[in-house]
Amino acid sequence: MNLWEEIIRNLDLTLLTDPTGLKQEIKGAYCGDLLSDVLANTAPGNLWITIHRHCNIIAVASLVNLCGVIITGSKKPDPDTLKAAVKEGIPLFTTPLNNFVAAGRLYQILAQQKLIN
Repeated sequence: MNLWEEIIRNLDLTLLTDPTGLKQEIKGAYCGDLLSDVLANTAPGNLWITIHRHCNIIAVASLVNLCGVIITGSKKPDPDTLKAAVKEGIPLFTTPLNNFVAAGRLYQILAQQKLIN
């Protein structure tokens, strides 16, 4: 099982965009909801966990070159957000998990892969 498949299964993710976007390498993760904080502190190749569902999350993800965005709490993205994700080629997911549980599960997976110190 590849890393994307493991994350999708363990975080109960639903992919809302084209699966061809899942070819980008996952280099880490970031969990946060203040967009300026995400811009300042995440890194290219990270997978971002957030409660936000508006199109600004795709702008941030694109600017930083994130490998994907996970919207937690069973929230669905705004239609404009989904369109922007498709246009930018950014994988967009939803999960019923809250931020805390999603981040904890993702941390465990990435630590096993030695992607987190």
